[in-house]
Amino acid sequence: PEELQQFEHIECEWPLFFAYLLLDSLFRGDTKQIKAYSKRLQEVMVEQDGLHLLPELYYVPAEVIEAERQNPHSQTRLPNDNVPLVWAQSLYYLGQLLQEGLITPGDIDPLGRHLQLGHQRRPVVQVALLSDTEALQAELATYGISTQIPTQLEPVQVRSAEELVSVYAQVGSNHKLGLTGRPERRARSLATSRVFRIDGDTIVFLPAFLDQQQFYLTLDYHFLVAQIRSELAYIHTHWHEPGRPTVTLLLTQEMFERGRKPIHESPLLALLQELLQGHCGDVPVKVAPLYQLMLTSGSERIDDVRDLVLTHRAMGRSHPLCQILALNPSNCRPLSSRQEFDLELQTDLPSLLEQLRVSDNLYEQIELLHGLCRLKGLDFDTGLGGPEFPPTSVANLLMEVYEKAGQLELWAVVRRSAALLGKGDIGLTDALTELLVRQKQISVGKSYSEASLITDPLPYRELLDKIQAFCGEYVRDRVLTQEILIYLSVLIKSEPELFKGLLTLRVGYLILLLTNEISREQEVPADEAYEILSSLSPFELKMRLKQVLESYSGMQQQLFRRESLRMKRRQQFKRRELRQRLQQTVNEEDWLRWRQINGEINRVPEDFYGQMWTLLQHCQGIVIGDKLERRNRLESQTLLSAMTPGEQNFALMIDHLLSKIQAPEYRHLTVEALQELATLATETPDLQIDDYIVMDVLIGHAVRLHWLNQRPEREADYDRDKGIAWRTFYKQSPQRCATYIDEALQFLIELDNGGEDEAEPMAG
Repeated sequence: PEELQQFEHIECEWPLFFAYLLLDSLFRGDTKQIKAYSKRLQEVMVEQDGLHLLPELYYVPAEVIEAERQNPHSQTRLPNDNVPLVWAQSLYYLGQLLQEGLITPGDIDPLGRHLQLGHQRRPVVQVALLSDTEALQAELATYGISTQIPTQLEPVQVRSAEELVSVYAQVGSNHKLGLTGRPERRARSLATSRVFRIDGDTIVFLPAFLDQQQFYLTLDYHFLVAQIRSELAYIHTHWHEPGRPTVTLLLTQEMFERGRKPIHESPLLALLQELLQGHCGDVPVKVAPLYQLMLTSGSERIDDVRDLVLTHRAMGRSHPLCQILALNPSNCRPLSSRQEFDLELQTDLPSLLEQLRVSDNLYEQIELLHGLCRLKGLDFDTGLGGPEFPPTSVANLLMEVYEKAGQLELWAVVRRSAALLGKGDIGLTDALTELLVRQKQISVGKSYSEASLITDPLPYRELLDKIQAFCGEYVRDRVLTQEILIYLSVLIKSEPELFKGLLTLRVGYLILLLTNEISREQEVPADEAYEILSSLSPFELKMRLKQVLESYSGMQQQLFRRESLRMKRRQQFKRRELRQRLQQTVNEEDWLRWRQINGEINRVPEDFYGQMWTLLQHCQGIVIGDKLERRNRLESQTLLSAMTPGEQNFALMIDHLLSKIQAPEYRHLTVEALQELATLATETPDLQIDDYIVMDVLIGHAVRLHWLNQRPEREADYDRDKGIAWRTFYKQSPQRCATYIDEALQFLIELDNGGEDEAEPMAG
């Protein structure tokens, strides 16, 4: 208990780190440092049975702890009984092997990563363009773009990235020794950007992001072009191997037809013409036939995988697109809510199948197929294909609707069919990791709970299962959640400033916030706004998400500029005088929306957790949220003695309590109140409250005082006015709210000990 406080300035010392520093010196060839750390390691060795061994650590004996506390580093430390620490000892032996020339740094680092430090290489990225048909090859040639079709490359084979995963799964495996190969995780662009020689065969693999069988994002031509640009830039930055990276792009007619534009207006054609000029943005590029690029390409040789059967799944679809269902593009219109409701109630199987057989509207077909999913499941044979077709399961018909909707860019149908098919993006686990390594937590689903929180990387299937479990009956939320995670990972790399003040990224609430923004902009109900959101293209959805994240700082600056009195001038006035001088010149709805946005995404101000630490030093503790739930109490003595102000666990504890508050505007109002209390504590060092500050009670009194200041004649009727009093308070500026938080604190301090709370919180 209170470990950090008891042992502050009393540190154990670990020989392990001298072993690491010796290895670092050996890799750098720093003779002076090698001698220095070798000497230090000898000095901390413990002799045992004639061997010189490294203990785990040196500690301060119990009898001299007080002397060490008074004068740090003054007492002799003793080795503990964990001798040797195998970790440290093995690193020490590794250093000895290097010093004696028995091994070299290249034996430890066969990829030569240590040689690349400080020598940033920027290679030319080679691009080989393939067409899936001769017709497309001829059409592209009219625009000066030379391509090859896969059959013209023989004996070179073109395969999918998925098959490279199967190859890698064999490398290093040994059935007799019980050894497996590499885990089956997706091959990213650095892996596929080379020429492979596998058991004598020459093979190139297509980038994984072009696999349309996996997810629908690249069905959006804006997103496809952005993805190609992003991948080329990534390869250019991170390629450190011999030879040039070589990206093989298989072009299809569908890629150019997306957006329903003629090929000469296609953004993809514009990108290809830019590549022919020798660049893609700032990335130097060389476009040439594959056989020519192979002369300078990076390569990899893999032998002894003869038991592997490759499936030739590179060219387009893994199965032909069935044409069972009728389609009339001019008749593909969204159904009314009444039509959808009637279809949802339909449980008569023959009737559903007959409606599906005659329907030519993709929106109606997806409703009918969803009903069949609920009744019979994906594997149910609908019998619609006839004798000339193979069995037509619900899953096969969903795939047909999925691909047709993708061609027509009916994104609501695409998302729904993708969700029903259980599709997932191959980059989802990478996206999750990008967010987690930047110390963000992710919550999926609309209801906050510990089980919905993701704090560690998850395998692909486990992540999909968690998303499905917490999105419940909201089918489209399953794929929207995946999209949001991917877009967040892209934005956090390119624009990390958008995520300041965000510790937990609550994906379900971001979807809700996007819906609310559309509802407000287009003045439609929330359910219609959700339909509009589902109909946005992936690129449009990504841009809307970015706007939502940007809106916090932009809106805050705009609103504060329009205030007649700035925060920094507050100290020139007594607080009661300040309240009288504040003038509300901002539309009140703007402040309510500001609180809702920041509450939805759970954003806190800069240095908020440091301010919380300061506040805890001035009171016994703080209760955030339901005052009757003891788990909502932060104990000052316990926290201050066991944690540090910059500790991640401290921030996570506060974030958890805030996340339990359901109403977003009340959640952010609580953050404002805590920030104001911390400001008071900083400005008044002698302030000491010998009690727990219950935020629900404090804010409840602030709301009451504000209302009665505006309507003093309603004091006797305040209980009946609480609803409108809270709604009015949410629409006040942060400065005005802060003033009444101060008033409420003063009121509670002066309140007779026998008094009772006069105002109960109402978060809504």
